[in-house]
Amino acid sequence: MTEKELFFDYSNVYRLLSACFYEPDRELFLEENLCGNLQVLLEKICPEAVMSAEQMGKEIHDGVQIDLALEHAALFVGPFELLAPPYGSVYLEEGNRLMGDTTIAVQKIYAENGLELDVQEPADNISFELEFMHYLYCLEADSVVNDNGENVQDISEVRKDFLEAYLISWIPQFCERIRQGTDNLFYHSLADCLDLFIAREAVSLSLARGCNTKEYVCQTAV
Repeated sequence: MTEKELFFDYSNVYRLLSACFYEPDRELFLEENLCGNLQVLLEKICPEAVMSAEQMGKEIHDGVQIDLALEHAALFVGPFELLAPPYGSVYLEEGNRLMGDTTIAVQKIYAENGLELDVQEPADNISFELEFMHYLYCLEADSVVNDNGENVQDISEVRKDFLEAYLISWIPQFCERIRQGTDNLFYHSLADCLDLFIAREAVSLSLARGCNTKEYVCQTAV
């Protein structure tokens, strides 16, 4: 696998995982073969998460739209207390504060990299952060194609810094909240899939930076 292909594969995993956290549309998920495509990508870059993607697909195939919608609302939307708040600041800020300093920091990073949010939703929503990683991996792949080594290095540093500060640091807790909050096979398996994938990214990051892998693995163990 070439470096360009690897970047595109990682980018697409992030894109598909991001889509899973938006309001679910069972027919669209089936039409786009979301879980099947995710499974194929994971077989290449994170085989330990393949079974989780397979279970997600089974629930999409066998389940019904209303069950998915109700579980999504209970976990991530409300109107009552959220079982698994999908915002980084809730896990990173003292007192579990929504829209804290980390939210502002994330929004600033988006802007510095040419992105502006056009929705009334905190910048550290899990879907947005996963989409941002998708965007960065795409930029890296394009820079490889254009043989722009300096640009690849710059984007790579942004991606690694963002991964370390704003994904590894809270996604394991978030995924555990999902697992505790639902018995729905799709969302329970989605939590496992995301947790395992970010754990793989954490190990890759620790190796790239010469860190102790255990520093990351202990945070992301299922």
